[in-house]
Amino acid sequence: MNFQDVHTLQQALDVAPPPRLNSAQDRVEHTARQRHLLVAQEDERVMAEWRRRHPEDVAYEQECWAQRREEDTRRRREERLDRRRRKALASAQADLVAAGGRSFFTENDDRWLDIWLSTSDDINDDDDGDDWSEWE
Repeated sequence: MNFQDVHTLQQALDVAPPPRLNSAQDRVEHTARQRHLLVAQEDERVMAEWRRRHPEDVAYEQECWAQRREEDTRRRREERLDRRRRKALASAQADLVAAGGRSFFTENDDRWLDIWLSTSDDINDDDDGDDWSEWE
């Protein structure tokens, strides 16, 4: 509902019709949701107060997260560089074999699979590279 004179949640609750609770289970679920909402609002209020009273903790936490993001970015760059090197080696071996030469990879060497590695620079920085873990 859109009312011009309603500015707070409490005012909206006062003018809104009561929820349609058809069963005892609906009422229990509604009560639980209301309780969770109140807890979440109180938690937000307490955290805002904590941040106001302890700015050094906020600065420390922000510094820790910045350091972690930097380390993750460095790790992802190193992993991409490693994939590029492995793919380049596998491609070179494939080209050598295609030209009639002899590869130092054995026939069943897992390094042959590196030729299929993705080395795109378009990889999302939030990607941890573990796209298929839930399928294994």
